[in-house]
Amino acid sequence: MHFVGTAFRRLSVFLVLIGCWLGVGPLLAETPQQHLSAIIRDTQKQGNRAGRMTLVWWMPTEFWRTAAVANGTLTAAQIDEMTNAVRDIIVFAIIDGKVGGLGQATFVQSEELRKNLALLDSDGRPISLLPEDKQPIATKNLLAMMKPVLTNMLGEFGKNVTFFVFEGKNAKGAQRVDPLKPGGLTVKLNSEEYRWRLPLGSLLPPKTCPKCNETFPGNYAFCPFDATPLKEQAAENK
Repeated sequence: MHFVGTAFRRLSVFLVLIGCWLGVGPLLAETPQQHLSAIIRDTQKQGNRAGRMTLVWWMPTEFWRTAAVANGTLTAAQIDEMTNAVRDIIVFAIIDGKVGGLGQATFVQSEELRKNLALLDSDGRPISLLPEDKQPIATKNLLAMMKPVLTNMLGEFGKNVTFFVFEGKNAKGAQRVDPLKPGGLTVKLNSEEYRWRLPLGSLLPPKTCPKCNETFPGNYAFCPFDATPLKEQAAENK
């Protein structure tokens, strides 16, 4: 299993690096890079099946925007162009592999992943997967650009990352999933479920307990130590 730990450590380092190469978002952390790392932690889920390594990574619009800001070299127009490429869709990056006794990995290919993959909104309603010929050209170009970067940095591990694109809006044009509002998101892959409770704390202003002065993610309402209602730091600092 040493290969699994090494692969995930390499992937974690890579995600921070690729974020600095890409994104924008609410600049609430000390630096854009720190904010990006918080979003990555919030949006990644790892599988628990013995003898396998599985990573399910939700890449909301806010991730791409934050990554672009952390890059520090992109213009406002370039940031908007990148963000617009993923604004009306839902993107996931998924890796699934079986690990042999000697640490070698056999990865599940994209078509097989697709057969066993489902995305559900907070009401348990399925969200449709967009076939490649229905995806916006800008989206396809952005994800195609990322594939060789993954491969160059992570070898076979990166080569076997598959991007899945889902519908981001319903028939009335409303967003199916908003990471800034209460709700939920569930991925079903094979026998496992990966759940996100919304809103994502990394996308909201951090909160402070006025009693013990501890700081918590923005999606906390009460201090877990003394049950005191929390206050947004931004509001306190005005």
